[in-house]
Formats: sequence, C-alpha cells, structure tokens
Amino acid sequence: MVSRDRAFAGVLLALLVVGCAQTRLSEGAVQFVSAPSPQTASPPPQRIIGLRERFASLSGLEGQLRVLVVNGMATDAHGYSFLTQSDIAQALGQPFCQSDIVIDLDRPRYTLGPEGGATEEFPPATLRITAWSSRERDTARLIFYEILWTPYADEVTDRFLARFETDVRFAFNPTWAACEGEPRRPSRDDRRASDRERQPRAFFNAIIKDDVMVAGMTDAVLSVGPLGAAARDAIRQGLCIMAADALEAPRRDPADPRCQLTQDTLDRFGSARAVGDHLDSHAFAMLTYSLGSFLLLDALDEFRLWPEDLGSPDLTCEIMPALLNDTPVYMFSNQVSLLVTAHPQFGCDPETNCTIHALVGGRRVLLRDPRDRGLSIAPENACRTRTSMQVIAFNDPNDIMGYRLPDYLAEAPLVGSVVNVRVRNPAFWIPGVLANPVAAHSNHGRNPVVRRIMIEGWTP
Repeated sequence: MVSRDRAFAGVLLALLVVGCAQTRLSEGAVQFVSAPSPQTASPPPQRIIGLRERFASLSGLEGQLRVLVVNGMATDAHGYSFLTQSDIAQALGQPFCQSDIVIDLDRPRYTLGPEGGATEEFPPATLRITAWSSRERDTARLIFYEILWTPYADEVTDRFLARFETDVRFAFNPTWAACEGEPRRPSRDDRRASDRERQPRAFFNAIIKDDVMVAGMTDAVLSVGPLGAAARDAIRQGLCIMAADALEAPRRDPADPRCQLTQDTLDRFGSARAVGDHLDSHAFAMLTYSLGSFLLLDALDEFRLWPEDLGSPDLTCEIMPALLNDTPVYMFSNQVSLLVTAHPQFGCDPETNCTIHALVGGRRVLLRDPRDRGLSIAPENACRTRTSMQVIAFNDPNDIMGYRLPDYLAEAPLVGSVVNVRVRNPAFWIPGVLANPVAAHSNHGRNPVVRRIMIEGWTP
C-alpha cells in the first residue's frame, strides 16, 4: 500500500515517540525453499543473479533490460516505483530519464446482473513506460513498464461500496508528471462528496475504515472475483507491449485497442523461432508490489492458457520462454498464500487439476467481463511450454499483510524456483512492542538490503 496509507502512517508515527529504524538482513534470511521442480527438472538456484550482471551480459548497444512493474492495493497513481527505478538506473549507469509516457489500455466493460443486463464502461488500466539512458541523448537501455490496474477498481469501490460507508471519494487518479515520482494526492477534504452523508465517527476508526479497509482490502476482494479479470488482462497487455517494443513491432492494430503480435511481425522475422531468438538478445525482469504479486502469477498462467489473446498462439507460445526463462520476479510483500485459498484456479494445469474451474467459473453471474472466461477448460492451443522463472519474495516479519511464498509454487508450470527473503524494512518501532506495520509493508524500495540483492545478487 502506498499513497492512501500515509495518513495512517502519520498517526502511528505520532504514537511511536521513542523508536528506531533497522535495515538489516537476518542470519539465514535467504531461504532456497524450492525442491527441484518436477516440471523443469532443474535444481533450486545456488545464487541469485543481480540486475547488474544481467545488464552487463547484454550484447552491444541494441540489448535492453526491460522491467514489468505491477502495483498493489490502494495505489491510485503512477510513480509508485519511480524512486526504485531511479536507484536501479543509477546503479546500472543509466541515470538519465530519457522518455516517459502513459498510455491507456483496453477499457473494461461489465455486464451488471444476469446475462443480458446493461453493460457499463469503467476507467481503463494504464501503462507508464519510462526509459533510462547513460547520457541525455543516448538510446535508452533500461526501460520500465509500470502498470496501474486500480482506476476501474477505485470506480467500482466508489460506486458500490464507499458511497454507503463514507463521504470520501476513492475514484481518483492524480495527474502524473513526466520523469517524476508519485504525485501529491488531494487532501481528504478536497475529495469529499457533497451528496453523501458524513457520518460521525471516531478519528482512528475513520482512518482505519477508509484508508485500510475500503481503500485497501476492497482491491484484494475484487482481485479474487470476476473484476480481477481486468487486472490480469492489463498485465498480459503490458507483457505484450513490452515484447512488441523489444521486437520493434507495432503495439496496437489501429482498428483494435488491444496489443497483439501480428502476422506482420512473424513475417518480418521469418518464423516464430526467429522471433524468440531475437528476444533472447534482451533481458527481462519483473517487480510486483503487494497484491500485484498474486495478480501477476495468475496473469502469467492465463498467458499460457489463452495465448491467442496476444496474437498467433504459435508465436505467443514461442516467445514465452524468451520472456520468462531465468527471468527474476522480485516481490515486495505478497498475499499469494492468503488469496490462493479463495481462488482455486491459481496454478491450474489443464492436464491435471482444472476440474474445479467448471465449478467456480460457471457460477459467475453477478458481474461479467468478456476477459473472464471462467477457465473451465484450457483450449486446444494452450501453450505446453515450461519455463524457469525465478520468484524472489521479500517480506518483513512485522508486515501484517505479507506472507511467505508456499513451496508448492515451484511446481507451477512457469516457475523454476522460489526464494523467500526475510528483511527488516526501515520503520519506527518500539523494540518488542510495536513496529509501524505500514512501513514494514511499504518500505522495501527504501531498504538498502533489498536493493543490494536486486542489483548485486546474492550468493549463500
């Protein structure tokens, strides 16, 4: 959680008169929890390769490191990863923000009520593409693709929940500024809705209800229902645009608002295999915040199950290993273990355990979105590809919203290894009594230990 928790953090800081900050790596914190994956038959990694080594391995000036970033709950503006981007760019010798744009993704359209009901549009997810270079006019070699999937979720929250519980509006997307961090959010008073009842509430209860439950927990609830389909689709669209940029291919067909890798791209390289070989000259990584970790893993599974969403299935399946093999996924806190209990389709393999999809997907009648297929069964052209993606999850024991990744995640078809890293994030705390839970959850990007492992790697 980022911007909306600042008020809550301020309250906690006022309470913690005596405290200290700690940024250390506990002994034995890096745990290689995965046994050799039965899918990839590869042993768990003996070390974590850092972004510096990956960047240095790129051949020539054409090779680029591209990083997909996915936001977590209660994030309503782009720029949440900008300081982390800047730190990584500085460390890799790419300190200049060369270009910075935001584009709208496909707009969600939902049918409310039974089939045949009214269809309504919601605000689209957006993608911010920020490119970094070594000199002001150099070609960018480090590019971040920062997804913001929450605008429509805020609108749903504001329309169907918040108006009954608070007079504060939550459907708001502050205007971003190019090559700058997260924008300042309007004050609570500036976001009050005059047509809603302002209920008398105790100060602390109001903050917890508005900023934690309504603004935050609602996103988690939506992610495991039909509305999660739009977030997963936004992530797949981000992957498609990232691949299209690496292939120097059109991001969109002018007649279609969605990204697809077209036949023209295939014809230009001559074969799907040649497309994959070209992508191998680039390096890829992923960074997720909080709830974004769960959504990313689900979106990647749908990437494998429904490859025709991004173009020719043969082409999509061929580029998947180039995008995901040995690709690190850095997770800043996560709720995977918590949310998977309410989302049994996670990690489903069409050849083994997809039966439960028919039971879950067939009952989704209150909200419909054409993206949400129910996943009752994978199509004939589902990718049979296995990849060796490396999942590295950072968690602070004082984070009440962070969970250790389960060992069985290493058995997922696209995951090669799982590493859990315990860290202590910068936070005010009273030893043995209380640590600021917001800082424990949100300050991974400010933790020098986390940055060191991401950039320099780790050898046990």
